[in-house]
Amino acid sequence: MKFLVEIDRPKPGPPMTNEAARTFMDSVMLPTLGRGEQLVAEGLILAGGPVAGRIALRFIADVASAAHPAPGVAQTRITPLIEFSDRRAHVLTLLRHVTADGA
Repeated sequence: MKFLVEIDRPKPGPPMTNEAARTFMDSVMLPTLGRGEQLVAEGLILAGGPVAGRIALRFIADVASAAHPAPGVAQTRITPLIEFSDRRAHVLTLLRHVTADGA
């Protein structure tokens, strides 16, 4: 199933110290980017990537189920997506019901 995944770093408070910034980049950002690259290579991320100018990601994942990142590290929104053909079939079914009720 496909999912739209939106991941944002919560707004930080005061600016990080250089040491805190290094720790964040080494322990969070670089491993996350590496994992994203791995998922692209495996064909699980179909499109998207890091958001320019922000600490954020947007991508379409094709996976069996949605897994949420660790709470507190990022704000995550996961939206399940269906195929256009599935939506078309659903709309056609609704149209038949509406047409039958109005006849």
